[in-house]
Amino acid sequence: MSTMGLARSVALAARNRALTSSQCICGRPLSVAFLQTTMRNPTSRKLHTSPTFQFLRQSKKSANPHVPLDRFQTGRPRTYNLLKLQTYREAYHDNPKQFIFAMFMGVVTLGLLGIAAQAGYNTLIKPLHNYPEDVAKFIRRAIFYENKMDIKECMKNYQRAITAAEMLKMDPLSDEVTGLKIMYAGVAEKCHAFDKGVEWLERLRFEMLTLIEERKDELGVVGWLKVMKRVIGISVKIGDLQVLDKDDANAEKTYEWSVKEAIKVMGVQSRLKEDEERPWTALEIAAIFENMASFYERTNMFDYATTLYLQAANLFHPPSCHSVILLNNVGACNMQRRLPSGEPMDRETQLESAKKWMEKALDIGNSIKAPTRTEECDQGCVVALHNIGEVEEQLGRMDEAMLKFQEAQSLAFAVGFTEAYQNAGVAQERIKAKRAGTYESPEDRKKREGEEQRKLDEARTGGLPPLTLSKLGPGSRKRD
Repeated sequence: MSTMGLARSVALAARNRALTSSQCICGRPLSVAFLQTTMRNPTSRKLHTSPTFQFLRQSKKSANPHVPLDRFQTGRPRTYNLLKLQTYREAYHDNPKQFIFAMFMGVVTLGLLGIAAQAGYNTLIKPLHNYPEDVAKFIRRAIFYENKMDIKECMKNYQRAITAAEMLKMDPLSDEVTGLKIMYAGVAEKCHAFDKGVEWLERLRFEMLTLIEERKDELGVVGWLKVMKRVIGISVKIGDLQVLDKDDANAEKTYEWSVKEAIKVMGVQSRLKEDEERPWTALEIAAIFENMASFYERTNMFDYATTLYLQAANLFHPPSCHSVILLNNVGACNMQRRLPSGEPMDRETQLESAKKWMEKALDIGNSIKAPTRTEECDQGCVVALHNIGEVEEQLGRMDEAMLKFQEAQSLAFAVGFTEAYQNAGVAQERIKAKRAGTYESPEDRKKREGEEQRKLDEARTGGLPPLTLSKLGPGSRKRD
């Protein structure tokens, strides 16, 4: 008889004896609880308690010391309780790799859900906490449809929000109401309907100026300054939309009105007492001048641009990092300005004057130290070095130009200014080509490519002019 057969016979004999006697096969008394357990679930008994059958014990131990083997001998399915630490310990010891991967994916999922919840809060809840719910619900719907690019529904809900704000008698000069109308006009910009955006913002500006005049005594000086800050900002936005709509004539008028009003605001705010609130900062007023200066620079009106850049730079006392940008722009405009026929200044003197402005910008940038020094200082210094190199190049000083371009490239690499780093590299290659006598200007290259194309066409046609079809005149038509 085999060993397994012998063990099975012994087990059956022990069970039969346990049913008829209160003693086990070894002569030891059995407890009532053990008998009840054996009767109810025979498969869960420990049969190998006698030294005679020690060889029948399992030689393989559980891979998980926290999970006893007899737990899975009841025949019931294994259950998990995610609220108990024991469950996670067992899962880890059963399969550590899968457990770590599952926990990692769970953490990533929770992180993504947290980011989505934060984005939804910042987009739909936080900006609208100052609005009544009757207005905020329409704004949320408008933002939803705007993200889906359903412009018709978006505009409809913005109109409903504006109507609800009027019915609730919200202050039409408040930041909430004016901001809502600006968002309404911003949808037109996204659709590239710039003329519609200009029309709506012009209407808003006219309404605000009318209300400011009517409520001048109620607002007071500080209140007037705050509201005019919003009105001038709307005016600058109108000018930007007009530039996008290729309407430079009206854009210039709009920018001029903004600059005039900014100068008036500066005069009013300068008369305030020291303990009174000053709504305008030097950077905000300088941005109005700089915006129009950029417009003049784009339209090659460098004299006007230089004046406005200087006015903006003079607003910073002491000079700041933004002063570096403004003074560098002054030098760049001087370098690009065309000398009139009656101008006593020659080109070399003009370039030397432009170089001085750039060097002044560089000195201010180097004098500003942490913690007031920002990234704007670093980028301004890189641009100033590059522009000085271009001045030296135009003056024919190739060694000095190469040195400045190398300094600009090194600083650009240190501060992470990728575009300036690439431009400095291109400039150095240009200097090397000029030294070797192989440099070709863009105009010369275009002329050469045109000549090469002409010769290629002649070779293809055997020197004959290309065949063209002209319109048939009335006398050359075929007659039936």
